Formats: sequence, structure tokens, C-alpha cells
Amino acid sequence: MPIATSKRSAYEFLSDEDDKDDISIASSIDDEEENDDDEEDEEEDLEMDEDGTVKVELGSILPPADPEVEDEEEVLGREGLELGPNEQPFQPGSIVRIKVNNFVTYSQVEVFPGPNLNMVIGPNGTGKSTIVCAVCLGLGWGPGHLGRAKDISEFVKHGAQEARIEIELQGQRGSRNPIIVRRIIREGNASSFTLDGKPISNGKLLKFTRSYSIQIDNLCQFLPQDRVVEFAGLNPIDLMRETQRAAAPPKVLENHENLKKLGKRLKEISNDFESDRATLKSMEDRQAALQQDVERLRERQEVMQKIELLEKARPFIAYTAARKKSNEAKEAFRKSQGELEELKNQVQPMTDAPKIKKRYRDLLDGCVRERKTLVEKKEEEMTRFKDRVLAKYDDEKKKIGDKREAERDAEKGRREAVSKLKARIEKVKKSLENEPPEINLHEFNQRLAEKRRDIRQCWTQAEEKKSEIMPKIDQANRIKTQITRAQTELEDLETATGQRERLLRNMSPDTFRAWHYYKSHKDEFEAEIFGPPVLTCSIKDPKYADVVETLIGINDKKSFVCQTRADYLKFVNACFGKGMGLADVTIRDYSTSRAPTLAHQPGGPIKAEELARYGFDGYALDYMEGPEPVLNMLCNEAGIHRTPISLKDFTPAQNKQMEETNIVQWIAGRTSYRIIRRREYNASSIRLGDIRPATVFKTQQVDQSLKIEIERKISELEEELASVEEEKIAKEREHREIKAMHETLKKEAKDIEGEKTSRQQEVAKFNKMKATLGPLEEDLKLKSVGSEEYKERIRELSNKLVELAVKKAKDALQYGRIIKELVDLHQDLMEAQLRLAEAQSDVDILEKRIEETKTRLENKKQEVSEQAKSMKAKCKRLFHEFTEAEKQIITGFPETKSGEDIDHDIEIETARLSLLHEGNPNAIKQYEDRQAKITALTEKIAKTERKLQELQDAIQELREAWEPKIDILVAKISTAFTKSFEKIGCAGEVKVHKEEDFDKWAVHILVKFRANERLQILNNQRQSGGERAVSTVFYLMALQSLARSPFRVVDEINQGMDPRNERLVHHRMVNIACQEYTSQYFLITPKLLPDLMYHPRMKIHCINSGDWIDAGSVLDNTKYLKIGQALKARGALF
Repeated sequence: MPIATSKRSAYEFLSDEDDKDDISIASSIDDEEENDDDEEDEEEDLEMDEDGTVKVELGSILPPADPEVEDEEEVLGREGLELGPNEQPFQPGSIVRIKVNNFVTYSQVEVFPGPNLNMVIGPNGTGKSTIVCAVCLGLGWGPGHLGRAKDISEFVKHGAQEARIEIELQGQRGSRNPIIVRRIIREGNASSFTLDGKPISNGKLLKFTRSYSIQIDNLCQFLPQDRVVEFAGLNPIDLMRETQRAAAPPKVLENHENLKKLGKRLKEISNDFESDRATLKSMEDRQAALQQDVERLRERQEVMQKIELLEKARPFIAYTAARKKSNEAKEAFRKSQGELEELKNQVQPMTDAPKIKKRYRDLLDGCVRERKTLVEKKEEEMTRFKDRVLAKYDDEKKKIGDKREAERDAEKGRREAVSKLKARIEKVKKSLENEPPEINLHEFNQRLAEKRRDIRQCWTQAEEKKSEIMPKIDQANRIKTQITRAQTELEDLETATGQRERLLRNMSPDTFRAWHYYKSHKDEFEAEIFGPPVLTCSIKDPKYADVVETLIGINDKKSFVCQTRADYLKFVNACFGKGMGLADVTIRDYSTSRAPTLAHQPGGPIKAEELARYGFDGYALDYMEGPEPVLNMLCNEAGIHRTPISLKDFTPAQNKQMEETNIVQWIAGRTSYRIIRRREYNASSIRLGDIRPATVFKTQQVDQSLKIEIERKISELEEELASVEEEKIAKEREHREIKAMHETLKKEAKDIEGEKTSRQQEVAKFNKMKATLGPLEEDLKLKSVGSEEYKERIRELSNKLVELAVKKAKDALQYGRIIKELVDLHQDLMEAQLRLAEAQSDVDILEKRIEETKTRLENKKQEVSEQAKSMKAKCKRLFHEFTEAEKQIITGFPETKSGEDIDHDIEIETARLSLLHEGNPNAIKQYEDRQAKITALTEKIAKTERKLQELQDAIQELREAWEPKIDILVAKISTAFTKSFEKIGCAGEVKVHKEEDFDKWAVHILVKFRANERLQILNNQRQSGGERAVSTVFYLMALQSLARSPFRVVDEINQGMDPRNERLVHHRMVNIACQEYTSQYFLITPKLLPDLMYHPRMKIHCINSGDWIDAGSVLDNTKYLKIGQALKARGALF
């Protein structure tokens, strides 16, 4: 039975590669028609697959291939290729299957292409190009390569929220076929990819498809309908690049790109080289012109330097006088030296007397030191005797005294211990009179085990009750949260702002977050940022809500509008990237556009006062209210200022009248109209659309049903909360009771444990006391026997003290003798010290006299020395003021030269200087600076020349590797291209246009369609649309055998061709595309001529669609067998 739900159907006429051909028809009708009586008849007459596809075996009803098919081997360079049927496999990367759901016009369709030429035919608007769109988008490329809608969400079928594209590619040999799935979600303009069921990013998917040499972005391999004109207008330079991408190995294009870079670098360096050479020549010319002025200036400088040296020679006279004074000073110094020697001789006798006194003093000093040594030795002897002998008695006496004290303390301790032992023994005996009763440990342990078991059971019950309480608490909290959320929803429902924000949150959570961020950070921006139209705009008259809202796209409804560029950048940074990391947010700024404000917007195509004449109520902008920047955004994006609207339906005549105006889009009644003009075909068509009910700009009234539902939900939640709270309280009460019982049991167990421990301690204490009685009595017996021993030890210590006193008296007599000897030595020492003091006094008096004499002598010596130093310093100062040059001049002057002679020489040089003009004082510096620049520039030019030679060598080497391959490639293309044109009686050729600049190398397509013309370059101005189409398809066919892509797509290339050329082009395309081992080919065309050539390797896909399905479309096996036989008899399928 049918599987699709849309009012469209897709018919695929499929031809097998064997003798039989299957025709499968996948049809879809409305759900309302699924129960029709015709469906039952169809199920009886036809055999259906599980998915609802009807298959009919027609047998061998297709005509054989044209026997006069021309041989393409010499054109395509493939020898031994036959055009008969074979079982050619799919090449890796070829498309094996395409399946889409809710995509553009299709609810569901599945296409099975063949490995060679796939011809997709059907009337305009049926969805042929939709298959092309599915290939492009399904393999990971964007809508920009289709020349159609810019947003991916616009490819989702109207009324659906999500589209799905599934493409199965032929895998590499020995590998399974990869299956790529792309989901397109209308909300948020989002999409996702999977490869063999695993998620994959867009970038990795593109890398995967490119590994099969799939190039959707190459017009030579993928030419959708809306980009045919773009290909025809492709400039020769771009054509050169696209041709290399399509038909040459990647290394060839890489070499070309490297040649362009090297050529550009060579040009830049060459320009710098020529500029440097010109600069060098100019500098050398200027240097030669300045040579004479520089020589004259140098001579003038020499004269000036000579005058300056003569001026400096004036101090010569002063120097001569100074030298004379210096000689006089030296003579005075020699005279002073003589006077000093005479004074020394006079004081010599005075210096001898102190020497004698000093010798006498030194002798006395030695005697004093000797006697002092004897005294010190005797004192040491006395101290040693005292410390060694007398101190020994004190130590012995102290030791004996300590022993006697220790004996007394020991005796006292013994008596106290005996007393304590007797008292303790008495106490133990008294305690042993009351023996404690025996303890039954087994009974105590049994009682404790029972209590502990009861405690564990009670604890388990308490934990079970606690585990029952926690879910109730969580449940109560969840219900409270739900009640709060529902109350907030109810409050929001009462206000228009709340309803709008609720709607925005459902539409785009990211936009809702961005709006709340702006409201809380409003002060950080220069000017106001206006919220999306969902929040800020309304409809003046509710009757126009559906009409106006239909014009505004989903992204426009939730777009923010900034008034300054700085606010735009700041808000973008806050929303994306390192900010909040949002994705589904649209922010716009028109401050730098041609229409920054609403006042700058141009008027509509028809003046407002004339709209009524055409039957319109006004422009969409007239029925909207909101901030001007937001309305200006809607004018820029949705064109509401140039779209007229009417609530009444238009007649066909009124719609026809609109086609003659400049209006592109209008709305009448419940239908929108949009004119699509194709200048290349000089034709236009009208796209119709339904007016959808408004969801955003509808009248903002409280939704009573939703309000009642929320209030009912709050009431139910409150009842549920009361029930949960009641259950929770009951379980908490039970839990407290169990806990109280648990504490009671614990106390009882503790009491039993305490009683047991107390009884055990009493028994242990009794046994311990009983065991200690014997040792205590034994200890008392030992301590009672020590009194006599104590008395004997005291008598021995007293006798030792008497003996020690006798020995000490004998040693005291010897100590007295030593003291007497020490006194005698001290008297001798005092006598010697007195004599030494007298001698020292005499020496001091003589030394003082000598010191006074020396002071007078030193003063005289200092006076003479200072006079000598003064004269010497003055001479040195005068001499050091001259430079080396001045010293040479002074040395060279004769001693007879006077100051007047120097003045005369200065006058002569000054007169000579006046004859030399000063000129440019900076000429020498300029000359020397320029000479340095000339030297540096000469070195730079030599280095640049070497670099140029290296670049030229590299370019030549790379060109020798690249140019022959380009020549061969273009020659092959030209051969096939020329032969194709010869088949239609015209001429064509492809050439490589070579320039010195590799950026300007190009491929020129030359064509001639009339006998009286010459070959001319193909472009948009010179040839007609049909001629460009023929040339384009022949060029693409010439690439067929060379193409590296596993498949190629051409959409409606035959637009504008006359029937003759269309037939010849089709014939030629079939021959080439159905060659053995060629790549897969998709040809999309809206029309077909009768009796076209057919080849068994072709696969034909017929697409038909409409708002209804004729009852006659139900397949009748007999009918189709008759049709096949008739076609076979005619020799052609078409």
C-alpha cells in the first residue's frame, strides 16, 4: 500500500543491466484516500514490496541501442570499450541510493541511481532539482553551492519540523558501502550528520567525502540548475582552476598554485630590483656633481685648522717665562738643602744622651720581669698545694658527712615502711573476712545477647521507616516546585509580555537567555538594544496577523537589533564564544548599511495611494507597530515595506496585472505570490504559498482553556501535596516511636553490662587482696631486722673523720713555709720596679727635648718641599694645556720666534681664507652619507640579483614539470570538444592561454556556430543562451573520461537549445556517459523530444507530481505490456 502522506508522487522507471527491465513506481496520496475502493483493486492486481513499492516485470520491451553509435575511443583515450550492455560495477564514491523524508517537495522518496548515465525527467516544479539539492546537502556541503535558499531550514517541507537525507555511497573494494544521514531541523536552522550510524562533524564528513574525490564545490562536476548561468559566465582564469580540480591530479593544481606564488614573489622582487637600480644611478649622478664643491670645502677646512693652531701657539712666550722661573725655584731649593744639613750637625750631640739612658732603663726592665716571674711561680706552687692537699680534706669530710646523713634517712624510711606494712596487712586481713558471692557469666552474656538482638531489630525498623520518609520529602519538594512553576505560568499568562516571553522561550531557549542577559546588563551598552519582534512588535488590526506573520521568517522573528557597531560587537561577544556560549541567537546591526534607519528605507514599488487601484489594502509595514529600529530590520530582511497585502482573493486577471509591475511579492486572501524571473531564459514563473495561521502576532488574550488547565493542575498538585505531607507525618511519628524504643533498649543493655562489670571487679579485687597478703608479711619480716647494722655503720664513719683531722694539721705546717718564701720574693720585685720608674723618667725628659728639635727641622724641610712642589706643578700645568699638534708646532718653532711673528702668520692665513667661498656647509656630510648609502645599495642589488636568479631557476624547474601536463590535459579536452562540435556541424576548440604572469593563465573555449564566422571565445555577451548551453555541456562531456570525481551532476543544461541541437547533444552525451568504466552521470531535464537515443546502461527516473492522482494511474500489467510491445515495434522507447 502507499507509504507517503503528501499530495505528491514520484515515479521511477528503472532499467536493469540484464535483458529484463523493471519499472517501479512509488506513489503517495492523501491519508483520506487510503480507504478508496481502487486501492483494494490495486492490491489484488499488483505485487507490492513491504515498503509499498509496486513492481511489474515487463520483460525485454526496451529497444536495442542505436547500431550506428560512433566510436569514442580516439577521443577519450580508452581503447577496447564497447557500447553494448554489461554489468559495470559502481565506482568507489558513486551514489548507490538516495532517500529523503520531508525534504522540499517530498514527504518520502527513495531513488536507486545506475552506475552510468542517470536521466531525471519531469515537468517543471515536480522536484527534479530537489534530488540535486539532496545530493549536495546530504554529502555535507551547504546551500550556497545550490544558488537557492541561504538557510538550511528552508529545505524542510512545509508543515514538517524536520527533514532527513540518507545517501549510500559505493565503498572501496572489499569494504561495505558507507551510509551518510543528515537531519535538518527547522527550529534553530540546525542540522546534524551520522556516518554508518555514528555521529560525525560537518568538517570530518567533508574530509571523508573528499577522500572519494567528490567535489560538490566544482562547477565542472556539480552544476545545479541555478548555477548554470554562473558556469557559462565563468571567466577563463577560474575555468583553468576548476578544470584542473576536476580532471588533473591534485599535484598539478598544487604546482600551479606554487607557480602563481613564486611568480608573484618574482614580480615583487623584480620591481624592487629595478627601483633600487634607478635609485643607485640617481645617487651616483648627484655624487659626481658634488665632487668639486667637496674638494674646495676640504681646502677651506685645512686653512681654518692652521689658523686655529697658530692661535693656540700664543702661550709659548708664557711657557718660556714659566720655565725660567722653574729654574730659579730649583736653585733656591738646593740652597735650602744646604741649610738643613748644617742644622742637623748642630743638634747631633743632643741625640746621644737619651740612648745611654734607654740602655740603663732596658736593663732594669729585664730585672723587673725576671723577679715578677719568680713571684708568679711561687704563687702557682702555693695554689697547687692548697688545691691538691688542703682541698682534698674538705672533700673527704663532705663525703663522710653525706654518708652519715644518708644512713639516718634510710633508717627513718625503714621505720616508716614497717609501720605502713603493719597497717596494710591489718586492712587486708579485715577485707578478706567478707568474701563476695560467685558470678554467673553465662546468664549475664545471654541477657546481653537478647538485648542487643532487640536493639538491632529496632534499628533496622527505624532505618526502614527513614527510607520511607525521604522519598516522601523529595516528592513533597518536587510537588512544591511544580506548584511554584505553575503559579508563575499562571501569572505570566495574565500579561501580554509574559505570553510573548513564554512563546520566545519555546521558540529559542538561547534567544530567551540572551534577552534576560541584556535586561540585567542594559547599563553596559551605549544605546538601547531592541528585543526580537516576538517581544517588541504587534499588529494594529488582528485581521492582518496571519498575513503579516507569514512574511516574517523564523530567524527574523527572534532577531535582536543594535543601534551602534560597538554595542553589536559587545553583545555578540557576550552571547557567543567565551561569553554564554549560545548558538541559536541572531543579532543584527544596520548602522553602517545603506538604510541605517526606517527613514532611509526607499518607498514601495507602487505609491501608497495607487495600491487600492490594484486591489490592495496597503503594505505589510502599514499594519505593524513596534520600535523603528525593529521595523527597519524587518524592512531589510523581510521586505515588509515593499510587499502589498489584501484580505480578498485576486482574480487571475488581477494576478496577471501584477506580473507587469515591479512588485516581486504580494499576498491576496490566503495565498502568497512570488515572481521568479530568469533573465537567462527570458522567462518568469510564479511561486504560490499558503498563508499560515499566526502564532506570534495573534490577539494577545488570556488563553482561558490554558488558564483553567493550569489552575486545575495547581489544585491537583496541592491535594497531592497534602496527601504526601500526611503520609510523611504518620511515618515520622512511627519513626520517632521506634527510635524511643531503641534508646530504651540501649539503656537496659548498658545497665546489664554495668552490673556484670561491677560483679567481675568485686571478685577480681578479692582475689588480688588474697594474693598480696603473703608477700606483705614476708616484706615486714625483712624490714624489721636492720636496726643494729645501722648503728655499726655510724661508728665507722665517726672514726674516719678523726683520722682525717690529724692528716690535715700536718699539711698545714708545710703550707706556712711556702707563704713566707712568697713574701720575700714580693719585696725584691718592688725594689726593682722603683728603680725602673726613675730610669723611665730620665728617658722621657730627653726624648721631649729631641722631639722639639725635630719639629723645627721638619718645619724647615716642609717649607722647602712645598716651594719645590709649587714650581713643579705650575710648570706641568702650563705644559699640559697644549695638544699634541700644538706641542709639535711649539717644538718646531725657533727659540727666537716671538708673539709678533705668530700674529703675522695668522694674518696671512686669514687673507687666504677670505679667497675661498664657504658654499654649502653640509655638502661634505651629505657627500659622505650618500657614499655610504651607495655602498649599501650596491650590496643589496647584488644580493637581490642572486635571489632573482634562484627564483627564476625554481620557476623554470616547476614550470617544466607542470606545463606539459596542462598542455596534454587541455589537448585531450580540446580533441573531445572539437569532435562533439563536428557532430553537430559546428566548430569548437579549447586552448591554454599563456601569460608571463601565472595568475593570468587561462582556458579559452572557442566556438563557431555559423559558417561565415570565425572561432570566438565563449562568453555571456557574444553567444546566445542555447549556444552557451551546448558549449557548456560539450565541455563537461569532454571532461567525462578525465574526471576524477566518482559522479557528476548537470541540472537543466538543455534550457534554450533548439530541438536539433538538443537531440544531437543528447545523442553525444549518451555515447560518452554510457562508455564502459566512465564515472556516474546525472542529467536533470524538464523536457524531452520524441525518439531520442537510448542505451541499456542508461537509467531513467521519471518524476510526476500534482495535487491529485488520477485513478488511471493505478498500474495495469496488461496495459503496460502492450505499451512495451508497441514501443519495441517502433524501435525506440520514447
